[in-house]
Amino acid sequence: MKYFNYANIKSYVHDEELLKLLCYDRKFSELLEMFIKDDFLKIDEGTKIPFFAEIRDYRGAVECNATESQWLVKPITGRDVIESEMAMIAFFLDLFTKTLSVPVIVTKIDNVLYKATKLIVKAEQLSGSNYTVYPELIEQLLLDAINRWIYNDEDRNPNNYLIRYNSKNKSLVLAIDFGACDMLHKEIKIKGLAKNFGWQRKEKTRYLTPLKSENFLGYGMDFYEMRFKYFKKLHGKLLFSICRKALRFDDNKTKYSNLITNNILRRINYVYKYFDSKIPKTKDSDKEYSAMGESFQRMYNS
Repeated sequence: MKYFNYANIKSYVHDEELLKLLCYDRKFSELLEMFIKDDFLKIDEGTKIPFFAEIRDYRGAVECNATESQWLVKPITGRDVIESEMAMIAFFLDLFTKTLSVPVIVTKIDNVLYKATKLIVKAEQLSGSNYTVYPELIEQLLLDAINRWIYNDEDRNPNNYLIRYNSKNKSLVLAIDFGACDMLHKEIKIKGLAKNFGWQRKEKTRYLTPLKSENFLGYGMDFYEMRFKYFKKLHGKLLFSICRKALRFDDNKTKYSNLITNNILRRINYVYKYFDSKIPKTKDSDKEYSAMGESFQRMYNS
């Protein structure tokens, strides 16, 4: 069965404005170097920020060399620093694996440490949509679950995603809020079930994905390879470099970078093997899902 290629970001996102907003207009290495420079952002009181951000003490900011590029920033101290650094690593891993998520970084502005995230306007929360009905939403969430499992991010409810529409009126699912991801835990924290495809989570109030585990069996392993093939390209040297740069304000940056690198590589191997053991290679024989895929292709190509 032929699936829509979500890894073809330029075709998928389509709009130059959205590609720039989500940082896919720059080379990966160029973006990483840009985001570890202090004072590339400046506070801008004229930036209109959403109410939910305002009550959480965020302020508006813009890029010094591109004032049309708007951010939300919040001073951080204590435990918030390491959580924000983990979020920055998650964003760059999303970027590398062709995953749409809202950019988040840790930076300094006027010698004050901030968590900064891109301001996304004209978007709605996933919770307001029929995300269990429409294939384009289901498929994006299925692929996204691979990332969250690897990052040990157990808190992925519908409020952790935004939907932004492009000029073709296609739905782009953007992951946000990575504060719950745990990259420092040495053991496999989210374990696959032995009998049927699914996972064990520690708390009933936490979710790996808004979808049910049975949704995953509607697609063949050839669909999930769309995401796994990029995770398998993530070698230790690059991963260590990402961690070192994201953890630049941490006294334990070398220790944590080594730990996270080993953890992520081990989890990639674990999650891939689990999917490969439980998911059929293809779903070509499943007429119902073939029809759904063909319909989705026509919708995107219209």
